[in-house]
Amino acid sequence: MTTNDHDKRLLRCLIAFMAVWLILLTAIPSVFYTVLPLDTIETIMWSHPFSMGNAKHPPLAAWLAGLFTLVFAHTDFAMYLLSQVMLIIGFIYVYRLGKEFFSTEKAVFCVILLSTILFYTFDSAKFNVNLPHMALWPMMTFYCWRGVKNDRMSDWILFGVVSALSVLSKFFGFALLLALFLFIVTGRDTRRYFRRPGPYVAFAVFLLVLAPYIVWLVRNDFLPFKYVTDRVSEEKLNPVVNLLTILGENLYPFAMPLLLLWLTMDRPLRSMLNFRPRDLRPSDPVAARLAVCVQFTPIALLTLMAGTGMMIDSMWAYPVFFITGFFLMAFWKDDVSPREFRKLFFTLMALFVFVQANDVFYWFTKTRSRGHLPAREFAATAQEYYREQTGRDIPLAFGDMWYAGCIMHYLPEHPYAGSYEDPHDEFRFRSVLDEEGALGVYIHEDDAADVAGVLGIDLNELKKNAKEFVFTFKAPYGKEKSNSIFLSVIPPRKAAAQTALPQAQE
Repeated sequence: MTTNDHDKRLLRCLIAFMAVWLILLTAIPSVFYTVLPLDTIETIMWSHPFSMGNAKHPPLAAWLAGLFTLVFAHTDFAMYLLSQVMLIIGFIYVYRLGKEFFSTEKAVFCVILLSTILFYTFDSAKFNVNLPHMALWPMMTFYCWRGVKNDRMSDWILFGVVSALSVLSKFFGFALLLALFLFIVTGRDTRRYFRRPGPYVAFAVFLLVLAPYIVWLVRNDFLPFKYVTDRVSEEKLNPVVNLLTILGENLYPFAMPLLLLWLTMDRPLRSMLNFRPRDLRPSDPVAARLAVCVQFTPIALLTLMAGTGMMIDSMWAYPVFFITGFFLMAFWKDDVSPREFRKLFFTLMALFVFVQANDVFYWFTKTRSRGHLPAREFAATAQEYYREQTGRDIPLAFGDMWYAGCIMHYLPEHPYAGSYEDPHDEFRFRSVLDEEGALGVYIHEDDAADVAGVLGIDLNELKKNAKEFVFTFKAPYGKEKSNSIFLSVIPPRKAAAQTALPQAQE
């Protein structure tokens, strides 16, 4: 078999892997889950109606969610498919990046080793602002490297575009920009490109793509930055415990791929006994430097923040691990035998299928409100209640974010949805609240005070027609659970103000 035929065969294996991945991880949640996850519901809420921004994050994830819900008519399948499309695009660019430095075998390993990281399997169905980074971070790294390698203006322009899109998905995109900057300035052969126009053209394109959102930020008093500062300055945690927790969560993804790489070697025991420190010399020093900068700069930033006691969510580091397989291959041996490749490939495929089977088993046996709630039944009940009270369809569901979002997504009419926890939603839906009113939805009766306070309406008026609904649900072989949900009518604020005016005059 010629080298070209061998590479084509390996590429077919990779395509088969990605096809199985796309089908299984889209089909399993589409078939088995009855309601979308919280983060996904929230992202769809930001897209309905279209907006240039929201109170938490930049708008790209919401735009993508809005596009897929429009194309696929608000089906859950659309969101699960969107999540996996982001991952598959990332896989393609991880492979392309690997091919820039390694053999085809090692480039394929760069991708399939990611199946050992639970962020890519168990959590990837939950579309949120981190999922676009799963595609954009490999693209950023690839086009940055191509710009440095070839100094082609098209590569620098594409680097500027995808970098801006990364920041438009989540501000943490700046962490990868810092990592790539460090990669360029730490290399004698790469930092000379700062004397060339390429990086500056990329920066100009970056600003041009971001310009509309920057205008929105200025007009809205940089609203998302308040959320970011509040998020990282919430209740301080024990710095030592917090630091160790974040370090553990960010370093454990190396354990499983390393173990599998060792076990699938031709002579694993002999390799371990004959190991010498010099064996850790990178097979490609430039690839190793790129991998170290990209892998550890964002982790170092999160660790530094955690060390001060700030609340850090491990989810923020999800996109970082796209480079893990590449990082390991930069220090792995070059002479991968066909037998080793087959052992690792089929072991990883078997592990991947096992994880999906475990997820299905978990769904059948563990009852969860955000996996088994009869969302369509709940939305229909809310619509029936509102019609009985007002004679109209729900114009806006306002209150608890997840339940309001479920009403928006699962009702055929798809009303707007807003949350009293989002300070921007009162502004977004001001005209609806003033002219038409809304449906109030909340878990606890005391939450009515929060809704009334945010909207500036009378609490007694809000609670006078409130009604409690109880929904029961269970996994096919799990325990039955129930949720209590309060619904009430939020009257139009202008009508309420006009009614109160004569009383005030008296």
